[in-house]
Amino acid sequence: MRKLLDARFVVNVLVVCCAMLVLGALFQAHAQDQELPATAETTTEPGGVADTVERITTTAAQPTFGLDRISILQRPLLGYPAWQYCASLIWIFLAFFVAAVIDMIITRQFKRFTAHTTTDIDDRLLEILHTPIKLTVFLVMLNVGVKMFEWPVWGEKILSTLFTVGVAIAVVVLVVRLVDLLLGLMETKFFPDDSQMAQLMMPVIGKSLKVFVIVIGALTAAQHLGFPITSVIAGLGIGGIAVALAAQDTLANLFGTVALLIDRPFRVGDRIEVEGYNGPIERIGLRSTRIRTLDGHLVTIPNKTVANVPINNIAMRPTIKEIMTFGLTYDTTPEQMREALTILRDVFTKHPETDDVWINWKGYGAFSLDIQVIYWCKQVEYAEFLKALEEMNLEIKERFDAAGLEFAFPTQTIHLEPGASPPPPSG
Repeated sequence: MRKLLDARFVVNVLVVCCAMLVLGALFQAHAQDQELPATAETTTEPGGVADTVERITTTAAQPTFGLDRISILQRPLLGYPAWQYCASLIWIFLAFFVAAVIDMIITRQFKRFTAHTTTDIDDRLLEILHTPIKLTVFLVMLNVGVKMFEWPVWGEKILSTLFTVGVAIAVVVLVVRLVDLLLGLMETKFFPDDSQMAQLMMPVIGKSLKVFVIVIGALTAAQHLGFPITSVIAGLGIGGIAVALAAQDTLANLFGTVALLIDRPFRVGDRIEVEGYNGPIERIGLRSTRIRTLDGHLVTIPNKTVANVPINNIAMRPTIKEIMTFGLTYDTTPEQMREALTILRDVFTKHPETDDVWINWKGYGAFSLDIQVIYWCKQVEYAEFLKALEEMNLEIKERFDAAGLEFAFPTQTIHLEPGASPPPPSG
């Protein structure tokens, strides 16, 4: 704890010293500005006095940090006194230092706030803001220094251009990282159980948003630098129309993909029926959806078609329905018919995969007494449904045989009237 307090004390002292240096430099420049008119009025003599006035005028608005009073630093270097170079280096150091201190203060305050929250969103947001804040403060300090120091016009233009570009880069980097954070939240909220769809769509959405942010940042920076962006935007508009006309089908498929993403009528692995094709989904791409039919064929359907036609998602059914008919022979007695109904109801209702079942003696068939069974199975996988149906059919056969119940099969009885000749033999 003592070491921590000592570190905080050192940081606070450095902050105070830095602030005093900056304020002192600004105060010195302001004081020289106030004294300049009086000095200028008394310096009407030619020669060295005029040169002195010019030097004071040049120095008045600059933070000298007292370096202009050192004789060795009065020597000119490339047309400017050496102290001006040293003062500029000190200002750059102060810019680094102030940026680091402000970033540390903001980070510390945010960490105190995020320590009381349960989500990690604020921690990630703090990590995103860390570097852009430091860079922005540093660039602002440098821009202030460019305005205060007397450098060639071409040098100031270069530094101002670098400042504009640097701020634009910092803002674009900040927004791009915020886009990554937003995409992570979207994936967690909208695709919690569909990682494949998230892996397909999130990179596309992320790249589109990032390209949009970069283009807007570049155009904004170009506008501040004096470039004629109006003509550029007009050219982009004409080019966009040409691209849209040339890629109508591609854009239609892309919008179809977006519609499928929003509506989510199926997922990869679901068995669907669309446009007469029945089978599981193997892949959902940006342009098309691939279905493996039950015959083993791979069918590719454009997403614009999939988004505009009815889709039967077989995998989303809660149960599998089956209608069966058990036909008993006509010599079955009423008591045997009641026993057959009891056996069927007992077998179907007691099976663990049964969701619901309706069993009734429906009527008299052409050659059998028909019992109709409408059965709903809990299993949605067709193989499991067939397995459950097989188990029940085996039990029904065993119990019908034990009770002496016979299944009817197609038969035909021909009655001949007296005197009629029998039909000729077939073949």
